[in-house]
Amino acid sequence: MTETTTKLNEDLELFAKRLSRGRKLRHSLQHSPTADELAQLRQALDLRLQSGSMDLKLLALEWRYDVALLLDHLRHWMYEVDRDFSH
Repeated sequence: MTETTTKLNEDLELFAKRLSRGRKLRHSLQHSPTADELAQLRQALDLRLQSGSMDLKLLALEWRYDVALLLDHLRHWMYEVDRDFSH
C-alpha cells in the first residue's frame, strides 16, 4: 500500500510539473516561425475593427487570426511533448 501511494504521489507531482510548464510560454510569439503572419493578421484585424463596420470580411479575418494563433500554440505544445519523449 505504501509503495502504491508513493508511486501515485510521484506520478501526480510529475503531472503537476508538466501542467505548470505548459501553462506559461517561455518565449513570446516572436520565437515562432509564424510570428510574422500572426502580426500581419493582427494588424489587419485591428485596422478593420477601427473602421467600425461589421461584415463577413471582418468575421473571416478574425477566424483566420484565431486559427493561426491556435495552430501556433499547438505547434509549441507538440514541441514540448516531443521534447518530453526524448528524456
